[in-house]
Amino acid sequence: MRKMKNKTTMLLAGGLAIVLILFAAAAIYFGMIVKDRSESQLPKETEKPVMAEQGGQEKPQETQGLDAVEVDLVNATVYRFDELDFQFAIAKIRVKAQEPINISLEHFTTDEGIKLNEIDSYLDQLDKNGLYIGKQNVWFELVSKEDSYVANIFVPIRDKTAQSAAVNIDFGSNDPLKLNLKEASGTREMLGYVAEDVITDGKTYQMQVNVAFQIASEEVYRRVNGEIMYGGIPSTAAVYVFKVEAVSLWGDKLEIESARYVLDNGNEFDALEADYESEKYENIIGKSIQEKDNGVLFIVTYNPDKEAISYRGTLKLKIKGQENWIDVKVNL
Repeated sequence: MRKMKNKTTMLLAGGLAIVLILFAAAAIYFGMIVKDRSESQLPKETEKPVMAEQGGQEKPQETQGLDAVEVDLVNATVYRFDELDFQFAIAKIRVKAQEPINISLEHFTTDEGIKLNEIDSYLDQLDKNGLYIGKQNVWFELVSKEDSYVANIFVPIRDKTAQSAAVNIDFGSNDPLKLNLKEASGTREMLGYVAEDVITDGKTYQMQVNVAFQIASEEVYRRVNGEIMYGGIPSTAAVYVFKVEAVSLWGDKLEIESARYVLDNGNEFDALEADYESEKYENIIGKSIQEKDNGVLFIVTYNPDKEAISYRGTLKLKIKGQENWIDVKVNL
């Protein structure tokens, strides 16, 4: 009798073990299906800005079927700085259409009544404080040759104490984009350009400045009325070259009209004007770019003792037609 009970107990235990194994296998199987489905539905994160392979492209026509366009919020990063009288979010949104996308941000309005295509006053404050949201791949037009993409947009909030905000969309059946402002995790470092970053206005152009290197002063000459004049740079000077690559995305004229290097101690060195050249490098100052091009900035410093000197400072660029200079932290 006792043997029968032991046998029965063993059979029950074995059956229970088999059931548990089958249950675990099923859980893993269905878990993998759910995981695959959820991952396939997740939007791809917007990568850091990369230089466009070509410029002067034809912009897609303005999107006509707005009622069919779907917009939803992926995530948002909140920024709050003492020197600004507003806080802001960089919101990552997903846009789906049935045609190539060209949508103005005039269709997006915050619950404070701010249209997201009318934010120049806020951007001006950011620029004056050396904060560049182009570093975070922010765009001020929704433009893509594809019918679906992910874009970062800038959302200013006047009330710095607000814990939440919403962006209303005036087309289709899109719900407001609801932003949680409780935690401001954005930092100054996330908005400051350094060498080799892609610089952009989020609408028309991109640029990239590479780290500087020194060339011999005798390599540089000046072209005046078609004639080459050597000896313009004293032998006591050191000449540094910044390579610059620039692209006009949609054929707008892009021109760097001046540049200077400002040391952390306040001393400044202006870039050589457009009529300075070298045999190896083409000056990009004053060059009109409507597609994709490159050139250099010549920065002349003074080093009469020919000593090894390193500089810490900021390269400042002035784009024609723009009021504020662009700052790029870079050392020589």
